[in-house]
Amino acid sequence: VDLLKIIQLGLTFSDSEGNLPMGCCTWQFNFSFNLNEDMYAQDSIDLLTRSGLDFKKHQDCGIDVEYFGELLMTSGIVLNDDIKWISFHSGYDFGYLIKLLTAKPLPAEESEFFDLLRTYFPCVYDVKYLMKFCGNLAGGLNKLAESLEIERIGPCHQAGSDSLLTSATFFKMRQMFFENNSDDSKYMGILYGLGYGTPYQTYSNSIQNSYTPGSVT
Repeated sequence: VDLLKIIQLGLTFSDSEGNLPMGCCTWQFNFSFNLNEDMYAQDSIDLLTRSGLDFKKHQDCGIDVEYFGELLMTSGIVLNDDIKWISFHSGYDFGYLIKLLTAKPLPAEESEFFDLLRTYFPCVYDVKYLMKFCGNLAGGLNKLAESLEIERIGPCHQAGSDSLLTSATFFKMRQMFFENNSDDSKYMGILYGLGYGTPYQTYSNSIQNSYTPGSVT
């Protein structure tokens, strides 16, 4: 994460029941990225290109990451206990976001990373982790959506579409497997595949509040 740059960020907003606001509910932010100067993994670039990303536009018109970080810091959606972040297999996602917000390299120790995560994103759910408690659900985001009979809107592997789909899968899972509630001390603050962090003990029933699902490319 320290060597690479964020390319896209997708954010979808909903209320505590998964209802989307009238008009626009999802934003996709496309950041400045130069294939001739920035480091990248070729297979990832190939995948994103097939999904419709125009890297010439990213180079010419992309958002400055540092400027966006300043705006995000003052937006009210970070450092806020009332905002619930919904993500999918999101260790890297929050790594990019924390680097963007702090303008510093990520800490070397996992415990320090989770300290920063709890500071900037006090309430986080990782859908991939929640799947462990949902019967036979398995696979990636597309497979999960297919299993839950949720239709994707927009192109696959674009951050905005992924964000909207993550929101839909979370609320469908919550309805089907958690009776529209869950034990936050068990499920919140844990990122799949990146250790267990420390489940947050102080926000019981906060899964009933508002949500900001995010997807990062």
